[in-house]
Amino acid sequence: MTFKTKLLLITILPLIAVSILVGGTTYYQSRELVNAQTQAVEQRILSSKRQEIRNYVSLALTSIEQIYEEEPGGRIAAQERVKDIFKNLTFDYDGYFFVYRLDGTNIVHPKLPHLVGGNWWDLQDENGDYVIRNLLEEAKTGGGFHQYVWNKPSTGTVEEKLGYAIMLDKWGWMLGTGLYTDDIAREVAGIRLEMANSIRQTLLVIFLITLAATVIVGTLIAGVRFSEQRFADSKLKELTNRIFQVQEQERKRVSTELHDSISQLLVSVRYGIEMIHSEAVREPDLQSQASKCLKTLDATIAEVRRISRDLRPSVLDDMGLAAALVSLGKEFQNQSGITVNVSAEQCHNRLSEGAKTALYRVVQECVTNVARHACASEVNIDLTVGSHILTLSVEDNGVGLPNPLPRGGGLGFRNMRERMETYGGKLIIGWRASGGTRIMVEMPLDKLAAKAA
Repeated sequence: MTFKTKLLLITILPLIAVSILVGGTTYYQSRELVNAQTQAVEQRILSSKRQEIRNYVSLALTSIEQIYEEEPGGRIAAQERVKDIFKNLTFDYDGYFFVYRLDGTNIVHPKLPHLVGGNWWDLQDENGDYVIRNLLEEAKTGGGFHQYVWNKPSTGTVEEKLGYAIMLDKWGWMLGTGLYTDDIAREVAGIRLEMANSIRQTLLVIFLITLAATVIVGTLIAGVRFSEQRFADSKLKELTNRIFQVQEQERKRVSTELHDSISQLLVSVRYGIEMIHSEAVREPDLQSQASKCLKTLDATIAEVRRISRDLRPSVLDDMGLAAALVSLGKEFQNQSGITVNVSAEQCHNRLSEGAKTALYRVVQECVTNVARHACASEVNIDLTVGSHILTLSVEDNGVGLPNPLPRGGGLGFRNMRERMETYGGKLIIGWRASGGTRIMVEMPLDKLAAKAA
């Protein structure tokens, strides 16, 4: 796992964990709040309905009070008049009054007349509740409420109902009424749905905030990492350029030492041996040995000069890049037997000394690779100087490069690329259509020097 990935995980995972924790806590607390809120609403509505039922019962008692107390025309006549009043006394569509005797016999029921005259002491609702028994029990205690399920006239469905019953003690009647509470269930369901939507919106906001924060953090980390990488790359290029400069300086110093010191010493020694060779006419053995020494010295001097030239060709400093490439081509042809065709234009002062040296080293590396790997019979070196861009190409008719190329192209190609990138150039590795390898280099020229030229 890369450092960037670790940093990203270390930063984002706690953020996601906190967001999940906040979301879970919010969801749990919201559910608790919904339950508490709906219970409070339900109790408030039930309380309101209880008071409303008491008011209805109070009005009903007021409407029969005189008849009940005075019993004009006798008890039976008074009871009949009260029955008629209760039959016609309704509120809303589903509000009505019912009357039962203590044994469970129905006396009045405006909405369900088939119940009148029947004994419903053992009547149970869908939940197994003994409706009439329990209402009578509440009435005997001085009046009370009882919840059960009952047929709702307006819909024909069985719904929850809150009933209230009191006793008319003088006649042994139970007077009852009630309100259906299905509207409470609908209201509570609406509140739950509304709050559930609010919870979902809250969780969605938390998710969006987390997503945005994750994207921002990831972008910042990527930006920091990218900036660090660019900074590291620039420092690495500076270091690489400095290493190349130090190498060239050291090569130039060693080349100068070989040319000006060791080579001159070897030449002086050769002069001495030549004198010995000239004076040893009468000593054939000595003269033969001197001849061998001269040959060895000549070979040594030539090797020292070659090493000096490879380390730092003086023609590059004295006559420029074009002449140095021509000299390199001739020398390579003499050493390898491979035909070298050089076409080089003068770039004068439109390139820095470091850039010229880098281009020379690239060509030197290319021809070395041709000798080692290409099995070629011909190499073409072309240097073209345009108005803004210098183009260098090195082609051979050898076996070509492997296809696909190894990742990075090998150490030699990587070094060549780094040399070119140091001076703003680029190196392209490819294949010739007729077979062989093509190395292309493009490097920008100095605009100020171009104007002066």
